[in-house]
Amino acid sequence: MVKINPKLITPKRWHIYIVDLEPSIGTKPGKRRPCLAIQPDEFNESGLQSTVVLPLTTNIIYGNAFPLRVRIPKGVVGLAHASDILIDQILAWDNSLFRQELGILPEGLIEMVQEALVDFLDLPI
Repeated sequence: MVKINPKLITPKRWHIYIVDLEPSIGTKPGKRRPCLAIQPDEFNESGLQSTVVLPLTTNIIYGNAFPLRVRIPKGVVGLAHASDILIDQILAWDNSLFRQELGILPEGLIEMVQEALVDFLDLPI
């Protein structure tokens, strides 16, 4: 059974949150884990009930995994371990499953995520 968050969080773009991603299905990560909100704030503030996120994992892939992953060093936004942002695991998740805000991603990492998304989705610049 999923617990509903009594205080609904309005996610902000480029902020990392703990999100309840249960259940795990196929390649989709499960359990509570940090996720990066990538949806523009205009949608979040309009009352949309879900937010597009990129999950993070501590299952690090060493070597060049760009554009599929972007590394966040240990300690950034209070993360206890280095983590990879999973660019290829784009999810839209219900806002009631956002549990806690950890903080905003530093500007240099935001730029790397933007580049990775453009590359991975083959978007025109």
